[in-house]
Amino acid sequence: MEGLLLAEVLGRLAGHLPAERLPWAFPDERTAVLPLRAGPSLWLHADPSDPRLELRDDDPPRGAPRTPFQRQLAARAAGDLLAAEQRALDRVAFLRFGASRGFVPEPPVTLVAELTGRNANLVLVGEDGRVLGAQRVVTGAENRYREVRPGVAYVPPPPYDKADPRTAGRDTLRRRLAGRRLREARAVVDGVGPRLQAALERRLAGTGAVPGDALEGELLEAALDAVAEMAARPSGFLARHGSGETAPSDEDRLARLREEARVVLEDRLALARRRVADAERALADPDEPARLRAEADLLLASAGTWRLAGSRATVTGYDGAPVVLEVDPRRDAAGNAQLRYDRARRREARAERARAQLPALREEVARLEAQLASLPEAGERELRRLADEGRKRRRERAAGRGEGGVGLRFVGPHGLEVVVGRSARENDAVTFGLARPDDLWLHAQGYRGAHVIVRSGGREVPFDTVLFAARLAAGFSEARGSSNVPVDYTQRRHVWRPKGAAPGAVHYTRQKTVYVEPARDEAAAAGEG
Repeated sequence: MEGLLLAEVLGRLAGHLPAERLPWAFPDERTAVLPLRAGPSLWLHADPSDPRLELRDDDPPRGAPRTPFQRQLAARAAGDLLAAEQRALDRVAFLRFGASRGFVPEPPVTLVAELTGRNANLVLVGEDGRVLGAQRVVTGAENRYREVRPGVAYVPPPPYDKADPRTAGRDTLRRRLAGRRLREARAVVDGVGPRLQAALERRLAGTGAVPGDALEGELLEAALDAVAEMAARPSGFLARHGSGETAPSDEDRLARLREEARVVLEDRLALARRRVADAERALADPDEPARLRAEADLLLASAGTWRLAGSRATVTGYDGAPVVLEVDPRRDAAGNAQLRYDRARRREARAERARAQLPALREEVARLEAQLASLPEAGERELRRLADEGRKRRRERAAGRGEGGVGLRFVGPHGLEVVVGRSARENDAVTFGLARPDDLWLHAQGYRGAHVIVRSGGREVPFDTVLFAARLAAGFSEARGSSNVPVDYTQRRHVWRPKGAAPGAVHYTRQKTVYVEPARDEAAAAGEG
């Protein structure tokens, strides 16, 4: 949303403040609506494709929170709306809420609406200036200059060094604009984005000016008149001179679409390369099935003489020398032999599938690499198709629908997704349907409760993310009213379902244990609640 348009909306809102509010409503994953008891409804749209703030007189559709952040927003921003501010003409609004009333009052908070194009975000900030939660968490891995995650001090986006057309005198604006091309006006006039720039150019087209003309003489004076008209009432200026055909902003629009398409293609390419790597690993050791069967034969031959020490068994080889094998200590020699026979059969089947699929997988990688290389020449229709696909996938992930709607979704301190099962059957789905072998798996030790996974994507999980997920595992267990709860964690590959066990019942091994305080929201899990 362009800064002048935002300032106009906030000016209208100021006439209703302070205001008693009604409960939040959430029409979709990126929209939050705050009805004012004696006034309009405040609509916050944080979709990167069209971020904006609106005042509307129609009643908002009823909608319960759909994401963890929306649940946090409804719970924490519960007091009256006291003030709405904007710094200069930045595309950022600060909505200040008072303390809530009730048996358990919530302290004052500020909701920051960053309506900054593809980086649009909603950020909840506490009295101490630290982030409580965000619609889109930004970690140091994504932006080394500005993190937006629970626990860090909130830092607004950097301001622009431009002239405010509402307060700068005509002489100041004349000095800033003189000699510039008409199309460059928004580079020096604050609060002007692509839509208002296009409207300004159409307003001056009546003088015979084109976007490439230099602002000098009579054209400069006409431009100053137009800027004053625009600053007085931006929405009216846009209505009079705006058009759906915004040719001057096409370059910006296509650049934005191209960037969104690039992210989609890079994600596809990364997935295709991982599939190729998996297939190549399946073919890397063709002798493994024979080795597993040989070990199984040896276990059966030594069933009466093997010596077990923990998870290692010592058996006598065919040449009389001792052989040490890793085994499951809960099974006898025959049971461990059967495990190896089964594993050998699976390895062979996996290798056969990999051998059949690998040529097509490599062709897919080559196709995506070529598509990514040709992206600068791609047409708008193809760019829009890819961008729409990326937006749909992001909305599905935010709503928890991308993987069948399984579990509660949270975002850890380093941006890794944490999924919490809410029932025995959902625990099964989280652990054995959603989780991958390298994902981290957690459970409160000795208590009934949630299976929790950290979707690592094959990366090492930072320890503060382990603690974040462990607090959630404790909070969504029978130990949620306790303190210093032990939580076990291990890789998902070390978790299995016993034969005939009830839903949610598992065994696991190679675990480590941490002791944590229970938490049931992102702020508390991050150690700030």
